[in-house]
Amino acid sequence: MGSNKSPNMFLAIQISNPDLKKNLRKVHFNCVVKDNRLKDFIVPLETAHITLNVFRVENDRLEEAKLVLREAFENHLEEMKSEGIISFKGLGMFGNTVLFTKPNIGIEFLQRVHNIFQTALSAHKFDVGGSRSYNPHLTLMQVKGTSEMKEIPRDSFQDMEDLEFGSQDFQEIQFLSMSKEKDSSGYYYCEDLYKL
Repeated sequence: MGSNKSPNMFLAIQISNPDLKKNLRKVHFNCVVKDNRLKDFIVPLETAHITLNVFRVENDRLEEAKLVLREAFENHLEEMKSEGIISFKGLGMFGNTVLFTKPNIGIEFLQRVHNIFQTALSAHKFDVGGSRSYNPHLTLMQVKGTSEMKEIPRDSFQDMEDLEFGSQDFQEIQFLSMSKEKDSSGYYYCEDLYKL
């Protein structure tokens, strides 16, 4: 009998383009220059990714989840092939606690892939959370509960709100674990890879 709180898993596209990361790092730098306390909210670019799906998998269903995802991937491979580029422009916030950049190219592709995997996971009774709408983004800063600062001030990034940050080409979708130890580069533990 396993624990009733199963680990969170997610599907993602890793951000690896050095030029894109360099531009995202400037956001971190400029925010911290304006308020040094914001350094505690930086989401490390070693973990930079765009989430496609988040779901729960009990330990004894991990192999089943891999099979379900692999089958969905192989059955929809043609639909998943695309321009192969996601481009990022501008900054936005979720409430006052999460600063992100959004894709301005590649959104339809991300939505399509999200729907394919969401449908497959749901059909096999994996917990995919509520019916929240899918909102592709790349998180740059996130307020953590231990800080005396409870929000990210808008004026810390206002002058960068409309910048183009660059693009990421992608060849693979990763099946990642939030709970397992990160790899040697500081990135999430990868359970499986789907090569486009």
